[in-house]
Amino acid sequence: MTDPGVVSILCVDDEPLVLEVIKKFFEHEPGFSVKTCTTGNDALELLNELEFDAILSDYSLPDINGIDLLREIRERGYSGLFIIITGKHHAKIAIDALNYGADYYVQKGGGVVQDIPYLAGFIRARVEKIRKNSTLTESERTCRSIIENHSDLLCRFSLQGEISFVSNSFAEFTGKQNNECIGSNFFSLIPQEDCGRIQEILNNLTRIKPGILMEHKVRKGDGGYPVLQWNYRAIFNTDGEKTGYQTAGRVVVEIVRISEKTHTAKNENYTESVPLTDLDVEESSDDWKEFAKTIDALDSPVFAINKAGVVIAWNKAMEQLTGSEAKTMMGKGNREYSVPFYGEPKPMLVDYIVMSDDKNKAVKFSGIKQTGNTYNGEMETVRIRGKPMNLWGKGTALHDERGTLIAAIETVTVVEKPQYVITAGDSEEETYIGGISSPTLKVTGESLRGVGAGVVSSSGKGYGIYATNRRLFVIQNPDFDLSKPRGIQYEPFGLDDLFGTKATIDNRPRTIQTLEKLMIYEISKDNLKTIELMNPRLLPGFLTLYTKAGESFRMFIDHKTAFSQIEHLIKSFYPEILQLE
Repeated sequence: MTDPGVVSILCVDDEPLVLEVIKKFFEHEPGFSVKTCTTGNDALELLNELEFDAILSDYSLPDINGIDLLREIRERGYSGLFIIITGKHHAKIAIDALNYGADYYVQKGGGVVQDIPYLAGFIRARVEKIRKNSTLTESERTCRSIIENHSDLLCRFSLQGEISFVSNSFAEFTGKQNNECIGSNFFSLIPQEDCGRIQEILNNLTRIKPGILMEHKVRKGDGGYPVLQWNYRAIFNTDGEKTGYQTAGRVVVEIVRISEKTHTAKNENYTESVPLTDLDVEESSDDWKEFAKTIDALDSPVFAINKAGVVIAWNKAMEQLTGSEAKTMMGKGNREYSVPFYGEPKPMLVDYIVMSDDKNKAVKFSGIKQTGNTYNGEMETVRIRGKPMNLWGKGTALHDERGTLIAAIETVTVVEKPQYVITAGDSEEETYIGGISSPTLKVTGESLRGVGAGVVSSSGKGYGIYATNRRLFVIQNPDFDLSKPRGIQYEPFGLDDLFGTKATIDNRPRTIQTLEKLMIYEISKDNLKTIELMNPRLLPGFLTLYTKAGESFRMFIDHKTAFSQIEHLIKSFYPEILQLE
């Protein structure tokens, strides 16, 4: 079973016919060896004795379900392929399979026989890749041993903070085992008041200046927050895209300081360190200029005020959006930063953040949601450079090491608001606004009849919703027809993709002619009475369109990523009748 030229497979199913079909197919394929069993416990017994490159398991087993079997063998340290085969078309099964480390998801039924050749190719390719990745030369093992046992706290993590490697010293510092660290989030170890600033600084690392040296606190295993010196470096792929970071931490007290004022030697490969503890209310204007540089390169329009309400940052994207240059905005107070949006001084989200920190001030804002240190504002209609816009604000409070608020930062998102009034005989040209398609968007047979209720269709087809200045279209996207007998493949089409990551959200612009060709439902704006959006939580969310004639149409949304984009689309199309729940 360990022959390197043979791919060993264990198939677990309580249906003899399924076992027979799969076993016969793979035995006729060169380079495969198959063993079968009918229960989860039998599978666990076989795994105690033999090694398998891949496990194919039915979801519904007589003793335990396939997800429980998956969890058990992953906890044992099994790193091979695990493939779920199920006759139940439930989103929860697919989501659980993703969460517990499955590699492939096959819908049992009339198409399972057609799936097997694709499955065989997938298994062969993935096993070859796993074997290559697990083959280390003796020198590589030695090098890895040195790295893992290095005295510095070594860590590699993604752009979002997900840890992929830690040294033994890092794991010991956090009070965890190495495998417990993998998959956790590096940024969660940093105090909340410092985390946003650190992420902004790392975001600005480039191939020209890929590294930076910082001193900041990190949570230790005993619950303390000692100050460490961290040497960060950005990682880039061959196309020059930033893919993650690696860092080496060292306890500050162990650093020998030659003089009272230590000057870090500058290297052309490193950006100058900006110590987090230096950013204080009493800082000079030069210090605030350094802070402004940090956010200046961000793509989104961003500005910041200090706790006195004075503008301390106004980045280039904000200049391009408003036409107001940073040199004229910096240092202004009395809410003059709101004039480019409202035409007069008015409170904005940053004012709410500052006022919320002062318990003696009345906070009169409504509709603002706070999650941790992040504040999200409601959509507002504004006028920027003469054009009507829909505006959303997202803000963050910036505190010093003592927890005192020193600044409020706001990121602005705007969508140009279509300028038109629908009247009988209106001859204005119909224009495209936007839309998305995704396998996470589903409709029911009842929806097609206009009832707007019922169970999610098991057809496996992906749908889309699109808007013009006159109409909403629901289309069936042929690119996301999951009813085709190819299972649900994880590379390049994985479970995470199935439930709404960028790879399977298609938001490419489409012509009105294409929308009319693919549509299964359309409604004009003047026939709509209400649009209802329900956020997906434990159950799928949905979009329901209510017509003035009393009919309705419902689309189900399985993932928050798709929901967020649909929410923005509807707010751009017809925010006045939108009801969010």
